[in-house]
Amino acid sequence: MLSSASAVRLAPDEDDEPVTIYPPERKKLRERLERADRLEEEVRELREKYRRLQEELRRYRACAPMLAASDRTAEAGSIPSSRVFYRRPVHKDPLPTGGQRGHPGRARERPVPNAPPMKLTLERCTDCGTRLGEPFEVRRRTITDLPPPQPLVFDVEISRYNCPGCRRRVEAECPYPKHQQYGFSLIARVVQLRLLGLSTAKIADYFEGAHGVHLSTAAVLKMERWAAESVAPLYESLKAQVADHAVIHADETKFRIGGENGWLWVFSHPEAVVYRIAPSRGQDVVLEVLGGARGTIVHDGWVPYDIVRTASHQFDLLHANRWLEKEEILHRLEPRPLLREVPPKLTAAGPPPREFLEFADGVRGMLRDAIGWSERHPEATGAERRHFSTTMRWRTVDHLRREWRDAGAARIAGELWKRRKSLYTFLAEPGVAWHNNEAETQIRQGVLYRKISGGRRSWTGAWVLERLLSIYRTCRKRSVSFVKVLKDALSGSGYPEFGAPSGRPQT
Repeated sequence: MLSSASAVRLAPDEDDEPVTIYPPERKKLRERLERADRLEEEVRELREKYRRLQEELRRYRACAPMLAASDRTAEAGSIPSSRVFYRRPVHKDPLPTGGQRGHPGRARERPVPNAPPMKLTLERCTDCGTRLGEPFEVRRRTITDLPPPQPLVFDVEISRYNCPGCRRRVEAECPYPKHQQYGFSLIARVVQLRLLGLSTAKIADYFEGAHGVHLSTAAVLKMERWAAESVAPLYESLKAQVADHAVIHADETKFRIGGENGWLWVFSHPEAVVYRIAPSRGQDVVLEVLGGARGTIVHDGWVPYDIVRTASHQFDLLHANRWLEKEEILHRLEPRPLLREVPPKLTAAGPPPREFLEFADGVRGMLRDAIGWSERHPEATGAERRHFSTTMRWRTVDHLRREWRDAGAARIAGELWKRRKSLYTFLAEPGVAWHNNEAETQIRQGVLYRKISGGRRSWTGAWVLERLLSIYRTCRKRSVSFVKVLKDALSGSGYPEFGAPSGRPQT
């Protein structure tokens, strides 16, 4: 029998026979046990790493760039529409080109010629060379072209007089400021191109190549500022009239000024659009523009709008649906629209979030019922509107006050509870929209300018932009020539009397 120093005898149970383990085997067994411990530790570390990577992947899929990469998830994540690359819908049966059956014609109106015609005649046949006589008919086509790009350069002769009465030297008043070298039409065109998003360098290149007019960057900026100073009284008049209208759409977005964060506000109503660029997103701008308003303000639920207590408020219901869509993405669901009832569809394996689906379906169902009723009963009386509005409000309160254990459902229920009084204003008041598409359409113009130029370098430039952009979009809304309005303002001829708003789309 071997000694204990050279071998080990093991007997796990009483009935088992003892097993002799020699030193080499004992060494191998110890190494295998140590290797098993190391592998077990590595497995634990890999499982923890896998859990962290899954969490990071979930956050990445819900982040702004990831959501913006798809047209199905961008709006759900509250991504600006400028970040979305929408795909064209694929039709099973391609539609024919041109106007569709039942739609009114959109052909371009034939312009009236204002120049001598271009006469094209033949003396001999182009095939056999025989001399031709008089034509048996004349076929006409109307061509629209531009005159030769030659600038109009002229001197301004200012007559001076010696007054025999007061013995003073007098002269005629010049409509152009001192040291101004450019006319009203050129300045109006420069400002129009500036508002269309062209940089000062591109504008200078365009006039140099197309019209032979040399402009510097400083000259373009000086024209822009002079134009803003000329229309400043009209801008202040439009801003003072915003609070007097029955329905006002408001929105705001970031706008960089001199490398720092600023905010571009827009206030739109059927007769005008007013922009305001401010360093704050707080209540100062709301009080400045909407103070004393007694109509209805349609907005996205931003808290500073609530400071206007004299007006009614309508919360943009599309924002409520965006909250639901964003939470659906986090719950492994495809985002669903508001106006169409779509069954839920999971995007990953796992049990469906039944409680959140119950909450989301209830909220969407109530909002869909309210929108459908308002569209089906446009001629409803005030009593009928108030009765249905009260009914919908109580249904919503009962749904929101339930104890929702799902974190996303509880958070959205709390947000909607704060805005419960402004959910169904459009039911009680005719003419109020349930969405804020008007303000988002108008603020889109500022977003396009921000994406092209990156903002403004100074607050003086912001002051110039908010005035010119307000007049530009108001002229488009009222179907008035912006160039004519600006030329009249520059020349001191006065401001236009805006007519009825245009019925055409504003985009």
